[in-house]
Amino acid sequence: MARIRKPGWMVARIIIAVIFILGGFLAILPVFGLWMIPVGLLLLAIDLPMLQGPVSRILIRGRRRIDLWRRR
Repeated sequence: MARIRKPGWMVARIIIAVIFILGGFLAILPVFGLWMIPVGLLLLAIDLPMLQGPVSRILIRGRRRIDLWRRR
């Protein structure tokens, strides 16, 4: 993971992210699942500034909902 996070790996991150997102749409297969879509979006948000805002908002809202759910 440390190698993928380096600045020179932008193209590899984008390719991996697209593969994860496309794999998420194949959720009916045993290996693939819907968990792959958010992981792909997180990887894309590292390199695409236009996705950083929406992805961070979704993360914050999700974390708040999980905290509220745990309190109940």
